[in-house]
Amino acid sequence: LGLFFPWLNLGYYCERSGSAPLETIFFFEGLATCAAIHTAATHLRQCGAAGPKRVAVFTDNSNTVGIFNSLRATPGYNTLLKSAVDVRLHFDIDVRVHHISGSDNRVADAISRRQFTAALALMPGLRILPFTPPRDALGA
Repeated sequence: LGLFFPWLNLGYYCERSGSAPLETIFFFEGLATCAAIHTAATHLRQCGAAGPKRVAVFTDNSNTVGIFNSLRATPGYNTLLKSAVDVRLHFDIDVRVHHISGSDNRVADAISRRQFTAALALMPGLRILPFTPPRDALGA
């Protein structure tokens, strides 16, 4: 899983289980989006941002765009949506999820594939840190 915050020149990486079935890639895309919302809320709080707070998340998965903008999903994804909605309400932030092709989001794509050298070549000075996905999004 990879997250990229261009205005902070900061990326996050989380190893996903190697035993995860291939068809769960959609779940991991949703988990990355949920984690991005949590992480953005934390950064907004640390900056002391006052007034309306808006967050845009870009993903190359159109199904992820659909569930986060409609707040409708099959039951297996409800923990992701609930986690994201809880943090949105708690921090009073407005979130929009948009589609972007992987080729237009090369830094995040490189981080998610663990190609850190490529990400650094695209964004010199980029800091890449580990992160742990929100536990409640995983049903914990």
